[in-house]
Order: sequence, then structure tokens, then C-alpha cells
Amino acid sequence: MSPSPVPEPPAAQNWCSDCQRSFDRSDHFARHIQSHKDLRQFQCPYCPKSFNRGDLLSRHKQIHARRKDGAQYSARASRACRNCVQSKAKCTDQKPCKRCVRKCLTCEPASRLGKRSQPEEQAAPEPPLPIVGAETTTPDVQTFHPLDFSPAVASGVEPAYVNEPSLDPACQSTRGYSILDSFFLQSDGFELDSGCFDLDLETLQVLTQPPSHNPVAQSELQPLNEPSPASSRFEFFRRSPWLWAPVRVDHAYAGQEDLRVNENAIDSSFGLYERLYFQNSVTAQPVDAVCRDQILFMIFHSAKSRSLSPQSFPSASFLDRMAQVYFGWNNLQSTSWIHSASFVPADRTTELVALIIAAGSTSISIPTVWKMGYALQERSRLSLSASIENDNSRVRELQTMQAYLLWVSMGLWSGFKRKMEIAESFLGAPVTMLRRCASFARHPYAQTITPDADDEDDILRAKWMAWVQQESLKRTAAFALITDLRCSMAYLRPPSCSITELSCPLPAARDTWLAPSAAAWKDNIMAKPPTATNREIPSWAAVMEDCSLLEGLEANYDTALIALVIVHGFWSQIWAYHESLRFFRHKSDRTRQARTMLWLSCQQQDLAQCLVTAKHDLVKYALDPAYLQMISEFSLMALNVSPRELQQFAGRLGAEEAETTHATLEQWMNGSEFRTAVWHAGQIFRLARTIPLTQLREFCAIILYQASLTLWAYGLLSKTSRTRTSTTTLIPTGEEGSLEDLQVRLDGPESSATTAFIALGRGDPGILVGFNKMFCPLVDVENMMRAACDIYRDNFGLETASLPPLLESLISLMTDLGSISPDTLPILSSG
Repeated sequence: MSPSPVPEPPAAQNWCSDCQRSFDRSDHFARHIQSHKDLRQFQCPYCPKSFNRGDLLSRHKQIHARRKDGAQYSARASRACRNCVQSKAKCTDQKPCKRCVRKCLTCEPASRLGKRSQPEEQAAPEPPLPIVGAETTTPDVQTFHPLDFSPAVASGVEPAYVNEPSLDPACQSTRGYSILDSFFLQSDGFELDSGCFDLDLETLQVLTQPPSHNPVAQSELQPLNEPSPASSRFEFFRRSPWLWAPVRVDHAYAGQEDLRVNENAIDSSFGLYERLYFQNSVTAQPVDAVCRDQILFMIFHSAKSRSLSPQSFPSASFLDRMAQVYFGWNNLQSTSWIHSASFVPADRTTELVALIIAAGSTSISIPTVWKMGYALQERSRLSLSASIENDNSRVRELQTMQAYLLWVSMGLWSGFKRKMEIAESFLGAPVTMLRRCASFARHPYAQTITPDADDEDDILRAKWMAWVQQESLKRTAAFALITDLRCSMAYLRPPSCSITELSCPLPAARDTWLAPSAAAWKDNIMAKPPTATNREIPSWAAVMEDCSLLEGLEANYDTALIALVIVHGFWSQIWAYHESLRFFRHKSDRTRQARTMLWLSCQQQDLAQCLVTAKHDLVKYALDPAYLQMISEFSLMALNVSPRELQQFAGRLGAEEAETTHATLEQWMNGSEFRTAVWHAGQIFRLARTIPLTQLREFCAIILYQASLTLWAYGLLSKTSRTRTSTTTLIPTGEEGSLEDLQVRLDGPESSATTAFIALGRGDPGILVGFNKMFCPLVDVENMMRAACDIYRDNFGLETASLPPLLESLISLMTDLGSISPDTLPILSSG
């Protein structure tokens, strides 16, 4: 049965892309758009909750009034699971809920917008939706208590932006995120607070039953086949972005109605700064009507049937604006690899132009825009594969390799399970293309292209274009290497390439690469001092061995990109070290095992020393020093404790693997390796707080997630390895007494206390959290994970009501893991 055709938009000029209503008057249309925004301007003075209507706030205040009278009322769950909704029973905030655990049911979150929600299988670009084994859920709202460490205290933000009832992911993952600060806009979305309609039917059933004579409380009676804590952790990962359960309706043509964009509504959402930004063109020529027609033809050609073709498509001016957004962002990065000044859309392949537009669209916070970007990415991916099959010679073209690498990099950090898994699967293709065309080697760059003072315009432009082609190939190879290593770090898969493969020349200086014209390129090269003839230009391997070789090369070479590649390059050696450690760990020959482990220990020390030296020597060359240091700290953390073991302990591969890895981590707890990893994880927290606004995203966000997982595992295991006589509490820093002597702040500067903790295990490690900088011990895993989530939120500012889909999924997973009680783990044997 063929899908039903997509309905055409209303004929009126002002139509809402969310509910398809149309308006003749612009003021009515603007008021309607405002109604979709979840402003929640009615703030409760007693707790962080806020509401859209005043009557809901008045009803909510009555609950506080009854609490003051001494009556105890159980708080209702902010979001019930599907089983409790169907049974009309009471649910709990902690997932899996008590009722599902008691009845051995699968606890699945229910949709909050009913018919407005639809699964990802029906629309691929949609944000993650709560379906079985597929999409993630939003973090559960914690019940406020005067002594609780709430997110409002943790982040220092206004209560109106924290602890509000969670939105449906279809709306939540679409609001207020952007690569550029100028695109921080709240998305369309509304929600009816239905708390006044909730009934606790389980309580009514208890009241109608005869009293029980069993002295044991009914809640304490657990079935014999109760799920283990490890299986609960696996359920958390099933809702995370790391595990995808494909279903039959998943396909690349879902959500093609998102190719339609209401440009009038988007223009009305942009302010003056955004409109001025769009007027600045960084490309040689704009995307015109001819390019738009070519993209539209590509979409029709890649459709299986006429019904899968779009009913409308954005204008050429809108497509050009999205292309300018991408190039504006690309030029700000150290890894800039697609040349903007020479970009002429008419001379580029249709797939590359479409993917550049798609990449720019996905950075806009307006839902209809980024949905259009992901829908366009799917069609471009299909067309690119078909064109390669029709003409295999295209795999040697630079534009084809750039287009392939661009759609893969978009999918890796999209936050959508299907796109992430497909991108991971196809990452090897562009790397293989670049390797087979010898882009990693030296001989394609044997010809040195330099301008002469008497070059005419035509000759000068020809030289410039040849230089751009050569330099673009070199930078594309470097970007492919970085993307492959980042994918290995984030997805915990073996890297496909290594920095030892790079024998190509070092990239040219950044200002030369960004020259806006051939004349500016010539003037830039002529103004630079010549490289000393008695000095040999170092290779990538030489710089990795001795980073001081970069001194004096800043004027002629892109030292920021070189430093970034070098820092990433250590990951291949770290992965190989852990593979050797895992291989030799269970050898039966004790003599050979001892000799091998001694060799591996020496290798680890050498790698650690090289990493520390490189971090100190290369930070001065980085465009973003905090980002480069975060990668270095992550490598040092992973060198001491394998992130793969931590993910298995967290439950990513199932309950059996989680329980098996428990014993391995117990051995690490007895040595200094785990404490060293914990120290570097704390430093990642410190650096993440200094990342510029909106930059804690994509791979950088996963680094913080991996660091929080390290602190979480150490906190859980240390809590179960010793008996504590007092309850863990948040301690104000600077408080006098014996507790101050025991505090070891991991997210601060190095001190004698941190050295004693790493070497001898002395002290109580923790981090500072909240606006008041309270000391939170690692054994308080809930508040520690909550503080990590607040770092994500703080980086996107108070104006942002939501985060990118990947960050939303990570926060949900971290919140679930933080809710695990250390009492559910077995007690470890002492030292």
C-alpha cells in the first residue's frame, strides 16, 4: 500500500507549519505563533515549577498550603510510563517505576502529546521519541524539597528554566539550540498541564480492600524474578542514542514532508542581527534558481514513487542563506576544510551543494528548518550513492569525497539513532577513498604552487584555484583522520586510520587559506617571511614526537590544525595499548604474563608522558585552548581506565557484561590507575565550564559524558567498598573542621591533596556544584550526575529552553544512571 500523498500547505500567505492553520491578518498570525511557545511565565514562589496559565498556578499553590498544614501528600510523577497510563495506576518519577518492577513489566515512557507524537520510524528527521528499544526520554522531574539539591541550585539559573514538566521529545529536542549565538530562538511547542486531572486509582483500590494482617509492608514483597540492577541499567541504554532497534518502517523516505518550509514565519522569527548576518556572503557566488532546480531534480530522481516527492520546496534565497550559515561556521573552526571563497555552486556537484545547505540548516534552532536539513541530507545521501554506482570514476573526485564525508559527519553527531548508526557504518568509505587517491601521501603535493609578482589576473586565478584544490585535498584528509578518531573515541570502535599514515605536507597558514580572492591570496603569501632555507620542514610524525618543532612556523603553517591533529593522533596508540592489555590479561603462563604486563606498564608511562608534554606545548597554538585540553585530558583518562569497560559496567552491552566488568573495575580500584583517571575526569569538568557558549556540543559533549561516567563508576564502587557511618551530604567549601581536610577537589588546580589522593587514595574526592559552589563527594552519584547535566545547560544560556537532540539524550541517560542506588551493587572485597 503506497503512502498517502503529503497535503499541500494552505493557500493563505500566513500559515502555521505546526498545526497547518492559516491567517489573513499578519497580527493574528504573529499572536498564533506566540501561542505555540512554552513561555511558562507564571512562576511558583515556593518551588521551581512554572505554568502557562494563572489558574494552574493557583491550583498548584493550594498544594503548598496544605503541606504547611502538616498534611502529607505524595507527589505525582512528572511523566507516567505507558503501562501505568493504560492501567490508570499511579507511577513514580524513578524509572523503571515500582509498579513495573513489581509486576516484571517493561517500563516504557508514554507520549505526552498523544496524537501529535509520532515515532521516528515514520519520520526520520524527527527528534527521538519514546518507543520500545528505540528513542530516549527526557529527564524525570525531581520532587522539590527544601533540603534537596535541585537543578536550580546546581546550575545557578532561574527556577523557571529548571524542573519544569518535561516536554514531549518531539518538541523538546527542537527548541533553542544553534551553532551560532544569533540563532538562539525558542521553538514552537505547547503543552497542557494535566496534573489537575490525575487520580491515584491504586490508592482508591487499597481503601476498598480489607485491611491486611501481614506485618510486612506490601511494597516490600518482591517477586523472585525481579530484574537485577544491571538489567535496569541496560534498559537505560536502550533509551539512549547508543542502541538502536530497527523496525521495518525505518527508511530514508520518511518525513519528506519536512522539505517544505514556511519562509515567512522563519523571517518573522529572525531579529535584526540575524537578518544582517544573512546579508554577509562568504562565497564567490550565491545559490541561484538554477542550483535550486538541480537540487529539486535530484530529490525527484531519488524518489521511489511520485507520492514520495515534495509538494513544495524552499526558494533559492533561503537555500543560499543556509549555505552562508554553514560556511560562516566552517571558517571559524580549526578544521576548516571546504574552501568558501572559491565556492561557486554552479561548478559543484548537486549533492555537495545540497549537503552544505543541509549542514547549515541543522544548525538553526527553528524546527522546520533543521527538519528540512535532515530530510535533504537523506535524499543527498541516496543520490550520491546512486551517482557513484553509475560512474565509479567519481570516487576519485574531491567533491565526491567531501560530500560523502560531510553527510557522515552530520549523522555521527545528530542525536538520532538511525542516522548515527548508518553514519558509523559508512565512515570507512570516505576514508578509503582518500587513502586510495593517496591524499595521505606526499606525492600528490609534489608541485609547489606560488604566485609571482608579475602574474596577470587569469594566470593568478588559475594558480589560486590549483592551490585551493591541492590544499583542500590536504585538509580533507586531515578532517577525515580527525573524524575517524573522534568516532572511535565516542563510539568505542577500533580506529580505521592512524596519524602514522600522514606523510602529506603540513597545511598552509590559516589566513592564507581564508583569503577571499586570488589577489588577497597573492598579497598574503608575498607578505610572509620566507622559510629558512637551512631548516627542513618537519613531518607529522616528527611534530608528534617533538612538538617544539612548530616554533617559528606559525606564519607559514596552520599550527592550530596541526596541534589538533597531533592531540587526536594519540588515540590510536591508546586503543592499541588497551587491546594488548585485554589480550594478555588472562594468559595462563604467569611468567610470560608478568613480563608482558611490565612491558605494557612501561608503554603506558611513555604514552602518558608524551601526552602531558604535547598538551603543554600545543595549547598555545590552539584557537580554542580549552577544547584542545579537553581532548588531552580525555586521552589521559582513557589511558588509565578503558572507557569500554566503563560503558559495559554502566550496562550498554547487557546485564551479564555489566556484572562481568564489575570484577575488572574492582581490581582497578585497588591501584592508582582508577584514581588517576578520576582526576583527569574532574579536569574535564573544569575545562567544560570554560567552553564558549553553544560550543559544548557534538563530540565535545560526548567527552563530558565519558568523564561523568568515570566519576559515576568510581563513586558507586567506592561507596560499596567501604562502610560509611554518616549520610553523604553536600558540604560548603571553606567550612572549618575535619571534613575540610578530607575534601579533594577534582575540578580544581593540582595540589598536595590531589597528589596524595592519586598516589595513596587519601581523602574524599568530589567536585564543586551549584551556584554556591558546594562540595559534592563522588559517592553522591545523583548530585554529581546532575551537576554534569547542568554544565550542558549552562553552556547554552538561560535563553535556551532546550538543547540539541544529542545532548537531550545524554542528559536523559546520565539522569537515569544517577538515580541508581549504590546499595543495589554487591559489596566489594577490601583492598
